[in-house]
Amino acid sequence: MKLATHYIFSAGLISLVLMFMNELSFPYVFLISFFISFVGNRVIDNLGHEMVSNGNKRYPRRTPLTHTVLRSVLWGIAVVIPLLFILYFFGELRFFFLILVAGLLVGPSHMILDIFTEAGIYAKKDGKWKRVAFAHFAYDDPFINGISSVLGLLMLFFAFSLH
Repeated sequence: MKLATHYIFSAGLISLVLMFMNELSFPYVFLISFFISFVGNRVIDNLGHEMVSNGNKRYPRRTPLTHTVLRSVLWGIAVVIPLLFILYFFGELRFFFLILVAGLLVGPSHMILDIFTEAGIYAKKDGKWKRVAFAHFAYDDPFINGISSVLGLLMLFFAFSLH
């Protein structure tokens, strides 16, 4: 999936979950969701791809470093830890749990989208990393990116309507 699609889908999912969990107004939830979505998805994609050569051509390939469900959760938590320390230091604990939950959600939301691409995600089977994919859409397929973006926007709309 394209990175912009990941941003929209993750922000929508995180916003919807956070709106069910608290009484904060939507603008706070929206800002938290987009910030965590941007940073989390950027880290997962930048750390989780390596450049490989095939003759004269170089292309990115996913790695199990970030593209497994468990490791994506750990990277999502790692992304929010500095923010959690800052909040704790300044005594702003009302956002602490929300940001922790956002960190827990950003990685799996990334994996939900990537499992529908041809490269899939990784799962360990018989001691080896195997790629798992439910569908084999190209990462830049406009149809699947469009549907995923619309789902993200719908989740944002429903989160806003809970306001």
